[in-house]
Amino acid sequence: MSTSKRLSIVFLGAINLMTLAAGIITQLKILLGRDVTSVIPITADLTVNQILMLNFIVVIFIMCLISIITAYIATDVAYSPKEIISNCPGITLIIPFAVLAVGIFNAINAPIGADKICIAVSVILYFLVNVINFGCLFTIKYDSEE
Repeated sequence: MSTSKRLSIVFLGAINLMTLAAGIITQLKILLGRDVTSVIPITADLTVNQILMLNFIVVIFIMCLISIITAYIATDVAYSPKEIISNCPGITLIIPFAVLAVGIFNAINAPIGADKICIAVSVILYFLVNVINFGCLFTIKYDSEE
């Protein structure tokens, strides 16, 4: 395995850990009812949960784009999105699935209908982003073995 592929795998591993941490922290903030500080300056009239979810979605989409670009740069062959997604091992989705379950619980218990929708859509997107992120990491790993 080349050094660049090893560095890519380590880099995407760090990206995936940050994405997992973001999901866990976000859902715990909602579950415990804690206030949040917005990373992105938002002037719209949104609830705390909506601001949190907007920040969360922006961060995980940026992480996903980084994973996709890194995978396409680091691999020798251009893999299709279907191949990248199919390279994601199910075992890596245990934590994202747990975050999805907590997110659905938080959505059900949210006081406002808009918050319910926002939280539910966000955790579903989070789960899909994790499938892509882990797929990108393992695509590089499998590509280096060939």
